[in-house]
Parts: sequence; C-alpha cells; structure tokens
Amino acid sequence: MYVVGFIPKYERDYLLRLGAPLYERSSITGDNDTELISEVRTSTTAVLPDDDPVVQRIIARASELQGYTSLEKHEPLQLTRYSTGQQFRPHHDITLEPDRPLRRLTTLFAILEATCNDCGTTFPELSVNWTAEDQRWCEFADCRNSSSLTIRAVPGNAVFWKNYNNSYDVDPKTLHAGLPPERGVKTGLNLWTNG
Repeated sequence: MYVVGFIPKYERDYLLRLGAPLYERSSITGDNDTELISEVRTSTTAVLPDDDPVVQRIIARASELQGYTSLEKHEPLQLTRYSTGQQFRPHHDITLEPDRPLRRLTTLFAILEATCNDCGTTFPELSVNWTAEDQRWCEFADCRNSSSLTIRAVPGNAVFWKNYNNSYDVDPKTLHAGLPPERGVKTGLNLWTNG
C-alpha cells in the first residue's frame, strides 16, 4: 500500500532534529538476536524515544492505518539515513528466531528527506508492466524498470506491506533493498508492528 502525505513537513523536520544526535552505524540481526555490523547494511540508524509526543502521534497514525493495532505491538521508531554510497542490500524485515513471539508482521517505511535521485526502495521479486498501469504511478515508482518495483524516495510519503502471508510464512515478494544515493542523502522512518 502506498500512502501519500503520511508525515507532514513539520513532523518530518521535527523528527530529523530529534534523531540528529542519536545516529549510529546500522546493524543487522544475526543468530540468537545478536547485533552485527555488516557491509550488507552500511547506513546509519537512530532509535527515537517512545515518550516523545510526536513519535507517539506517528505510532497512533500507523496503528489507525492498520485497523487500530495495539500501540504496544509497535517497535520503537527508527530513522535510517543513507548518505552517498550507503545501502541496505536485499533483505526481509523478519526475526530469525521462529519461536520468538514478536515477529515483524508489517513494515511501514516513510521518507523524511531525500536530496538524491534513484535512491528509493526496490522490491526485486515484484515486477510491474508499467505500460498497462496508470502513468500517474510514475510520480511514486520508477516506471523505467519493469523487472522490479522501485518506490521513489518522496518526502512525506510511505509504503506499507505485510511481511508474512496468511499462513505466517515469509512472503518472498517482500524482499527489498534500500538503494544507495549516488549523491545526497535519504532519511527514512521504519515502523514495524509485531504480532
């Protein structure tokens, strides 16, 4: 699902200021939930404080979008900044431990800032025949590429997806990657909902 105007400019600016002193090198989750630094993910990350009123408002908005999911099921909001050449190679937003009760059932990824071109989020297992689609989508997706779906980095807008199918198997079509900016910066907001 694509959401236009999920985060207004004044909230985006506020979140960027809030997260500025909190950035650290991004990590990936390894076996037994260990945090690993890897070339798979070279961006930086800032975990935002749960008690901030703007953060709480965005979590409530995401809850409403998902049919009023319990606020306790949302992980802390996480800013992810991609500077020139930084990326997150193809991955799924899931936990590795099958018996773990908290699984990232859904992902909502919103763009706060983008001073780059061709630096969106790509889904290599999804393809779209853009000649058969409404060309207005090209404002939000890269219509030059039909072999994968690439969502453009448009500030304020968000993309939402379920990470599992109805049988709770990982949906292979949710494989995605944060593309590296050639120049400039992209900052996104991750919001995961657990089961």
